[in-house]
Amino acid sequence: MMDDDLLDLIAKLEPALAIAFLAAIASLRAGINYPLLLTALRNGDIDGAIYALNIDRGAFGAYVIERQSAFAQAGATISEALTKDRIAFFKRRDREPSIRSPALPPAELEPVGPSGPLTPAPPAPPTLTAPGGGELHFRFDMTNPRAEARIRTEAAARVTGYVDEQIETARRVIADGFARGDGPQNIATDIAGRINPISGRRQGGIVGLSDPQAGYVDSMRARLLSGDPDEMAKVLGSFDKDGKWKPGTGMTLRDRRYDGAIKRAIAAIAKGKPNPLTRDKIDEMTAKYADRLLARRAEDVARTETAQGVMMARAEATAQALDRDALDDQAVEKTWRHLGGIDDARDTHLAMHGRSVTGLTMPFILPDGSVMQHAHDPAGGAKNNVNCRCGTDFIIDWSWGL
Repeated sequence: MMDDDLLDLIAKLEPALAIAFLAAIASLRAGINYPLLLTALRNGDIDGAIYALNIDRGAFGAYVIERQSAFAQAGATISEALTKDRIAFFKRRDREPSIRSPALPPAELEPVGPSGPLTPAPPAPPTLTAPGGGELHFRFDMTNPRAEARIRTEAAARVTGYVDEQIETARRVIADGFARGDGPQNIATDIAGRINPISGRRQGGIVGLSDPQAGYVDSMRARLLSGDPDEMAKVLGSFDKDGKWKPGTGMTLRDRRYDGAIKRAIAAIAKGKPNPLTRDKIDEMTAKYADRLLARRAEDVARTETAQGVMMARAEATAQALDRDALDDQAVEKTWRHLGGIDDARDTHLAMHGRSVTGLTMPFILPDGSVMQHAHDPAGGAKNNVNCRCGTDFIIDWSWGL
């Protein structure tokens, strides 16, 4: 399977996983018991507030199913590619003596009759490793215990991670709110967001965001509430002498439709007037920002975890092909490929480009000491996986042992 084919497969599977992740977050938001949350916050009961959020693993059911489906689709596609690769190898071997099995020794000669001429002995009967190699059709077996364990363990770990993260982030936001002296209503809104009167769904809030993203939302709110023109300007970012915004500065995923209101507020405060932005207006702005952060997170999750699933399927499909063809682990050579550009690339991954190891289970050792079976191996952690554009070639020597 070529690198472009691998990237195309990942791109094909990404959107469905992003939708499933967003559906899980929508389920979590819809399950918040807001009156109970507000009561718990009024009583200073953090555990009661967490209980009211109703964050549990069940919300991610469709997400888990989608991960399993993507793993199965990728495995089937890769197994089909392995079948074609094996057939092509043996066809080439038949045509090209240089890649055939070692030549048999010259046939022994035997006499014909008491004094007749010598003739070659009859050839030995064909064996299972004769030219042509026989045709095997590899089918990806999702019922294989090893395959089941791969995807079940990884999907479960991700769901557990999401649930634990949401609970810990909510605890931090509640504690920070109390420390600032915020009222229960404001803290509840910061966490749960608001009900959109048109859609009837909750918008904004920190449910579904990563902890750093929740921090970005807190920072935006604090800057807009500060009444400090310099702090408020950080939301908008920096501008050149011609007034053009410098890309990458400010809260880049903010809804720029509010920029005019923020600029007018900064100008008013600079003239000694009070901050015209109300808490409700600022909550509206941060809710839009939070929703855009969530959409970005869904994209990042889908890209990262789809790539993980495809590479795990590639490793598993290769293992199943070895089992089916009775080949040794050492018949596989793995090569790390950096498939992305240079900009924002990890130095450690650039250094790994083109490095090979022999053996399906032989790991790669990255310059930072990380040990990974292949690109996107969950064992490498977030630092080696988030938005990574690398891949790993698994090349099978179909003539192994012939």
